[in-house]
Parts: sequence; C-alpha cells; structure tokens
Amino acid sequence: MTPLLRLAGVSCRKGPSSILEDVSFEANAGERIALLGRNGAGKSTLLNIIAGLEPASGGTVLLEGRPVERCSPVERARTVCHLPQGVRGELPFSARQLVMMGRYPHADRWFESEQDCVAVEDAMRRAGCETFGDRPVSTLSGGERQRVLLAACLAQGSRLLLLDEPSTFLDVDQQLHCFGLLQEETRRGAACIAVTHDLNLALRFCTRLVVLAERRLALDCTTAEALADTHWLSLLSSRLQLTEAGGRRWVAFA
Repeated sequence: MTPLLRLAGVSCRKGPSSILEDVSFEANAGERIALLGRNGAGKSTLLNIIAGLEPASGGTVLLEGRPVERCSPVERARTVCHLPQGVRGELPFSARQLVMMGRYPHADRWFESEQDCVAVEDAMRRAGCETFGDRPVSTLSGGERQRVLLAACLAQGSRLLLLDEPSTFLDVDQQLHCFGLLQEETRRGAACIAVTHDLNLALRFCTRLVVLAERRLALDCTTAEALADTHWLSLLSSRLQLTEAGGRRWVAFA
C-alpha cells in the first residue's frame, strides 16, 4: 500500500544555514503524528516543504507516490491541507467566507455548490465556530480565529493534514476538542502531522512521535514506545520526567 506521504533524505538550506539534513519518514492513513522539537529545529520548515510551499534543497517528497513538485496546486490542495503557525488577523472576510476558502480545490470556477455549503456548515459545527460565522475575522479573538482556521482545514477534506501548533490560543477544553477532531479525521482514513509543544496532548492523542533535533530526525517511534522508554525527553529538555498515578502516565517537570 502506497503511503500518503514519504520523505526520503529531505534537506533544506537557507543561505549559509542548514535547517534540515537527511530527514526520512512515512505517514500512512489513520496515523496521528506529533512533530516535536525545540524552537528552531525545523518543524515549520518541514511542514512547508511537505505542503509544497517551499522547495527542499535535497531529497524527495512523495504525496501518494507522486513527487510534490509535479502536483498542480489544485492536486496538492486536494491531498494536503496546511494550517500555518501564524495567520494575519485583519483579513477582510467573515468567518464563514474564510472557511469556504477551504473548498476552493473542489469548486467549479467561482461557484459554490450545495455540497460546498454543507461541508462548510458541518466543519464549522464540528470546530465549534458556527455561532460567529457572520462576524468579520478581524473581530475574533485568537482562540475563535484558530477554530475558524481549523474548520477551513476540515472543510477542505484533504487526506493529509499538516497543522502547525493547532491548539495555539485555545483554552484547555478547546485544545482537547481540537485533538479529538484530528482523531476523528484519522479514523475516517486521513493522516495527520501536528506540530505541538504540549507533550501530554501528543501522548494522549497521537499514535507516533517524530522528534527533530540538531537538524535531523532524532526519534521516530510509536506513542507506546515513547511511554516505555523516556530517553527522548532529554531531546526537548533536561527538566522533564514521566509521572504515573491512577494508571495514567504524563510528562511533568522534574
């Protein structure tokens, strides 16, 4: 079975600086991968390369077996959705219009179909932002805007979700809801790669951990393996430890 995503020896240089070196891994339908690493490890750059937003300096990126650079923008958008880390808040659109933009890869020129409208309303309901659909994006709080952007990704209906810190600005309940939605999407056959600094969310909701360190892939393991052998915590901080109580394990400060 062809993986949704295959990275082989991906490298990236920006000027004299090496950002990524020889990164290789795959993502298959049903997987939820937490992409971890310290600030500057290259996580956002890697997502941009996978999405075809910036080129790799070396290596290959295959989307469903096809080189990403050979996919048209529409083909890429039907396969991959990308939630960036930062989006301007002064966009001149309503929340619903912004979510509708997620349907553009499926639209017939400039016309919105009944199917598009149904997909948008369903995505907004699932993301919990249907009540402020008519409000300008510029009037939304950071958390409200993040839920709208997540709804746009859901409406896009892509099989590979790339999310750069999707729980940014969200309160605790909404963070849990956000990762629960990603769980639902992978159960429907999608794959998800989410950058996060919340290790407990990663361990609770994700099936795999991928850690970048020193420009390279430092760890690729299942969540169960990460809970059994915690040496990887030192890649992120020397002040972390795994704590257990009531049959549950979580990361805490040492």
